[in-house]
This record gives sequence, structure tokens and C-alpha cells, in this order.
Amino acid sequence: MQLEITAQAKQAIQRATEPYPDKKIQLRYDSEGCGCAVSGVPVLWLTDELSGSCEPLETNGLPIYIQSSQKVFFDEAMTIDYYEKAGALMLKSPAQVLSPRMSILVK
Repeated sequence: MQLEITAQAKQAIQRATEPYPDKKIQLRYDSEGCGCAVSGVPVLWLTDELSGSCEPLETNGLPIYIQSSQKVFFDEAMTIDYYEKAGALMLKSPAQVLSPRMSILVK
């Protein structure tokens, strides 16, 4: 999987991770509280330990990991962009917007 991170999104992620220099970034499909495993939302976790069997994503700068079993919920090529009007990250692919307001959660 390939994940492009725009310059504005990279700055937003770096601001969020600055207080946690030792944490790793993991792209997750979070289904907790959504009713079932296939109803979920993409989220970036800042975590001390990667959960499950993880692999690095191909990115243009930031090291981001994904759980191998969750790759099915994402597209092969994606972009994290920064939506300035909402002050939020947006995860999209050429085919769709996967999350118009992707959160960063500290675990």
C-alpha cells in the first residue's frame, strides 16, 4: 500500500506527534462502538507498541504502520491531506474519500 502525505497534512501530524516523540503512528480501521467489524472509521493512533501483525506503509516521509489484517478496509493508493476549513486531516484515494475528518488518537 502506498500513502502520500501532503505538506500541510505532514505539518499537522508532526504538530500532533511533537509531544510524543517515542510513539509510533499506526493507521487503523477503528470499529469500536460502531456496531460491527465492518462499520468503522479510519484513524491514526499514536502508540507505544504496534498492535497486531504490522507492516510499514510506503509513504513520502513519515513512518506509518498498518495492521496486516486491516489492509482490506483501505485502498491500494491513498492520500492524507489537510482540510483547512475543518482543521482536520482527510484520508482519500483516487476513487473515494475514506474519511473527511480523520482523528489522531493517543493510545
